[in-house]
Amino acid sequence: MLRGSSRVALAAAALVASVVAASAESGGIGSRVFVVERSSGSLAVYDFIARKLLPTRISGLGDLHHATMIFSPDLRYGYLATRSGQVSRIDLATLERAGVVFTSENSIDNAISQDGRFIAVAEYVPGGLTLLDAETLKVLKKHPATFEIDGKRVASRVTGVVDAPGNRFVCVLIEAAEIWVIDASKPDFPIEHRIKTRQGNPYDAMITPDGRYYVVGHLESDRVSVLDLTHPEAGVREVSLRDPKRSYDKAMPVKLPHLASWTVAGPWIFVPLVGEDRLAVLDRATWEFARSIPLRGHPVYAVRSPTEREVWVSFSGEADDAYVQVIDVEQLAVTDTIYLGRRIYHMDFTPRGSHVLVSANADNKLLLVNAWSHRIEDSVEVASPSGIFGVWRAFRIGL
Repeated sequence: MLRGSSRVALAAAALVASVVAASAESGGIGSRVFVVERSSGSLAVYDFIARKLLPTRISGLGDLHHATMIFSPDLRYGYLATRSGQVSRIDLATLERAGVVFTSENSIDNAISQDGRFIAVAEYVPGGLTLLDAETLKVLKKHPATFEIDGKRVASRVTGVVDAPGNRFVCVLIEAAEIWVIDASKPDFPIEHRIKTRQGNPYDAMITPDGRYYVVGHLESDRVSVLDLTHPEAGVREVSLRDPKRSYDKAMPVKLPHLASWTVAGPWIFVPLVGEDRLAVLDRATWEFARSIPLRGHPVYAVRSPTEREVWVSFSGEADDAYVQVIDVEQLAVTDTIYLGRRIYHMDFTPRGSHVLVSANADNKLLLVNAWSHRIEDSVEVASPSGIFGVWRAFRIGL
């Protein structure tokens, strides 16, 4: 007859064995890719090493338009923020939801602090920034985003929230045209800096991979605001994306590029331009305009290879959105045009750059493309796929 302590030990061993067996059957955590199934409000899980779609689907996640997923540094959890104001925590080992909290009526972005302790959620409605405890999902602080106009307090939407060095968060207020730098190392999460942008209507922002520069895009403007986070007191610098040597017809884009679509590779910054058939190339050291790269259509995403030898570009519009163009970083020119599938929404390279994951929304497919031969090596059925989130994002600044 087993004593109580022995029974507990055996039960614990059985539980560990079942988790290990489940993990072995479905591959390791490091090769898992979470794919947003937009129309059904669920996540599909793909193992890019085993090359198979796992049988588990995580459902009931809310409105997944512009959903973003971040990961804890220890790869214990993923955190999915949705347009319905819902943050769901996903257990990366069991592939089950391990908690949910509603932070607002409408959220747009989320970020995790560099120590992994806190989650910041950018809110559209009612506007503001919400800080959560990553372990308990308890709301620790709300920074309402309000400003004064004509003597009245008006709410502002918040977007572009990222983590930054020094255990900080950075975000931008759309209506208020103001950048916030928040110190997550202090108990009350104080707003250290409030920095006005010279132009209005900031619609999104990004941080460079080294964590130094925060870049804000503005609607109907060919200039962006750049904040050097090592000297935030100096304010923003305006950078022009205009090509002084050429004139391009500007049209209304089918899909507005987000600032996360910018990419930094080698000595250059590659910028998909709103409503134009080109990439702007900026000098990484000076932020000066260098040249334009003509493209087949309106670019949406520019994604760099980890090798920094290539940048892959996707497009909006039915005539172009099934194609990807490959840019050689050394030549600053298109070297290949690849047909992959209708309405390509997102792309991401695997960590060592051997393959590219691509969601073809209108074809209901997730593709695994060889980054060297440019051939499709695997294709799986996924319902209305959009965002692709590999767990390696846990180790990149701003993701």
